[in-house]
This record gives sequence, structure tokens and C-alpha cells, in this order.
Amino acid sequence: MASRSLPSRPNLDQLKRQADELRRAHRAGDRSAASRIAAHHPRWKGQPLAKVLAAALPVGDSQLVLAREYGFDSWAKLKHHVEIGRAVAKFKPHPRFDEAVAALDAGDLDRLRALIASDPHLVRARTNLEPPYHYFTAATLLHHVAGNPDRGRFDGNLPPLPGNTVELARALLDSGADVNASTLGPNGGTLMGLLITSKLASDAGLSGPLMDLLLERGAKLDLRTPEALYAALTNHAPRAAEKMLELGATPDVLVAAGLGRMDLLRACFDGDGRLNSRPRRHGKAMTERDAIGLAMLFAYVRKQFDAVDFLLKKHGNWNMIGVNNGTALHRAAWDGDLPMLQRLVAMGADISNRDNPFGSSPFGWANYNKQHAVVQWMREHCPLDLHDAVSFNLRDHAEARLREHPASVNTQIDHWGIPQATALHWAAAFNRADLAALLLEQGADANILAGNGLTALDVAAEEHADEVAALLERHGAKRAADLLS
Repeated sequence: MASRSLPSRPNLDQLKRQADELRRAHRAGDRSAASRIAAHHPRWKGQPLAKVLAAALPVGDSQLVLAREYGFDSWAKLKHHVEIGRAVAKFKPHPRFDEAVAALDAGDLDRLRALIASDPHLVRARTNLEPPYHYFTAATLLHHVAGNPDRGRFDGNLPPLPGNTVELARALLDSGADVNASTLGPNGGTLMGLLITSKLASDAGLSGPLMDLLLERGAKLDLRTPEALYAALTNHAPRAAEKMLELGATPDVLVAAGLGRMDLLRACFDGDGRLNSRPRRHGKAMTERDAIGLAMLFAYVRKQFDAVDFLLKKHGNWNMIGVNNGTALHRAAWDGDLPMLQRLVAMGADISNRDNPFGSSPFGWANYNKQHAVVQWMREHCPLDLHDAVSFNLRDHAEARLREHPASVNTQIDHWGIPQATALHWAAAFNRADLAALLLEQGADANILAGNGLTALDVAAEEHADEVAALLERHGAKRAADLLS
């Protein structure tokens, strides 16, 4: 969970200094530093601060903590993100690039050829050269033919790709475009990568013809591993996945479920209902239960409801993530799919799961997307946890959770924008004085440090929650800077 935001043009030397400052603070016994380490380092996740302070903190560990605070899995990925700026700085905007993109969008092949003939350098020019950097940073004209990103309107009425998109791509390749050129931003890729994750190309029936052209011109496509198939399905580009199967890719249970191919899906199981083979994720074979749960998530995200029904009759882990963001319960809550949500809750899906970039539960997703029927049903039928109860001002749920689990008053979890926060941090964030008083009466520790190094009083001060701040101070609360190391 990211707890910091990078500037638009980050400096690697400054980031190294920040990591060194964390090491010095740790050596000095700073509990705020320890709380940050305990929130973001996998080896010390959730460990007592005294244990964190007693351990050594090598440079690599301090850099890892800092990288994860900024939302990166590793220091190497943070460093790569910083280095993108230097790579992009080598390119200068081409004055006629926008004209060429407009010709592409209009399907004006003659205009595109004329522009390139007037300046052959245009075919290798790059665009999107300013931060913030993203997967389409430093894209060439050829990258634009995939329709990914769609560059359409924000009202959901996206213009389709031109019917002659294959001819447009061929013209660019004939003019010297590099078929394997990659964009330069985080998660950047080649045209093939953009194409197999393009919903617009799939919807237009262009995935297959464009893939044929690119392969003919030497594009690379690995059909031996299923990752490309997964990427196509999670990005709603099923025709790209179908084309890869045609080219020789081998489907597994995840692919069969995502495509809704019941023939392939049934063939994934033996006569006893067990998986014939287990897919591999991150280099390891999945458990059968996890594989079934993830396959169901693929099917649900792709709205393949026959596959959903088939898989829900099996023994699966219904809390799986891995298809963009959230579990199936999160997706049902977001969509307002109350029958599916009820079904998953009845089958034991975790209503407090926050394993997504937003650190939010299914109830939080439903609230954010204004799915009032789901919100009301969950309020009436689900034991919402203490963090949600405080965040959404649900005193009845807060009282019930404290009666059932008194120790939860000081439970620390990643919730929304504060890693390893207590419910009291969130009472401070929203200036909920009545709930703060309830928590304090039930034994809340006012001086617990969240994973960003802040106490509840720090949060109250940041949010100008004066009523809660006064209450906290009466209970002995301090700012993090005033706590003894």
C-alpha cells in the first residue's frame, strides 16, 4: 500500500537520502521509523516495534521500505521508474505527430502516407514525453494502431477503430516503423503487447488480422506461457486470446473460464472432479483450491456466468485476487450485483478483505460506487469490521465488534490511505468524536503509531479534527515527534 506520492520528476539521489534518513532514524531508536518498517517490510510486517528496532537495517532493507511506501514492489522498480525520465528526455516532440495521429484515427491512409513522405523521421518519432509517465509514454505512431489506450471520450461512447486499421499499420511498417519498438513508461510494451490487451481491437474484430500482420513482420509473441492469454482476458480482449489459441497456445482452467468455453473448462477436470493440471502463477504451481477460485474470478470479471456457476459448485478459494483489482466479492459489490454478493457471503467469502491497491473492503467499494442496495444489505446482514464501522459512522457495528472482540480496538490493518492504522486513526481522520470516545472507553491506545509513522493525534491535527484532538489529548495522546524513542 502506497503511503507517499512521488514528485512528477523524482531524483534518485534524493530518494537514496530518504532511505539513509530512515536508517539513521532506526539506529537512533525512532519508533516512527520502526512503525514504517513494520508496515512495509515483509520480514517485519506487523512485528512489535521493539523487535524491529532491535534488528539491523541494511541499506537494501531501508531502500525496500522506501520503495514500498511509494507503491513499488522493490527498489529496482522504483529506480527504473526514476530512470524513465532520462530515457524519455532523449526524444523531442515532433511538430506533426498530432496530425499523423488524427489521420490514423480517421482512417485516412493517403494523409498518413503524405505526412510520412514529407518527413520520414515521423515514423520513429515519440509522443507522451511529459510526466506523469505511464504505459503509453514515448509511444510511436505504430503503437497507436492498437487503440490502447483508447484516446476516446470520457462518456463511455468510444469511437471504434477504423475499418482499415490493418492497412494503416502496414503502411507504417512499410515506411520503416519498428515492429518490436517498446513504449518506455512503467509496464510499457510493444505493439503486440498493446494489441493483445486492447478491448477496442477485440471488439472491432481486428485482434487476429493485426496479430497476423505483426507476426509476418517479425513481432515477438510467446505462446509457451499463459501470461499473454491472462492479460488478454483481464483486459476484455477475448478475440486476442482466441487468436493465440489458434496459433498454438495451450489453455488452462483460467483461460477456459475467462473465455466461457465450457467444453475446455469441463476438460480441465477429471472424472472425480479434480483438476487435471494446476496453472502456475509467479513461477509456482497453484493449489487446486486457489486455481478454482481464480478461475471463477476470471469467469466473473468476463461475465461468463455458466462458468461461474460451474466453478462455484467446486471447492475453491473465493478470496482470490489477480484479475486487475479486488476479489469477486469486491467486483460484485462495485457492480451492485446483490445476488452474487449474497451467494459469495453465504459461501464464506471474506467481507473484510482489503487486498487491493485501495486498501478497501467490499463494503467500501459498494459505498464508493453508490450501490445503495448492496450497502443496505451488508449493513443489515454482515458483521462489518471496526475500521469500516468507524469510517462509515456505523456505531451499532462498532459496538457489536467491540463486544465480540474487545482486543480489536487496537487492531492495525492497511485501510485506505493509512497503512497499519487503528480504528482510532480513522475516528481522528473523520473527526468522529463520539466513536473516538467509544474506542477510548474500550481501551484504545491513543499513542499507537500507524505505518506512516503517525499517531491518531497527528492525524487529527492534519485533518483539523479539533474535537477529536482535544479528546485524545485528555486521554494522554501525543504527537509522534513527542513520543519517547
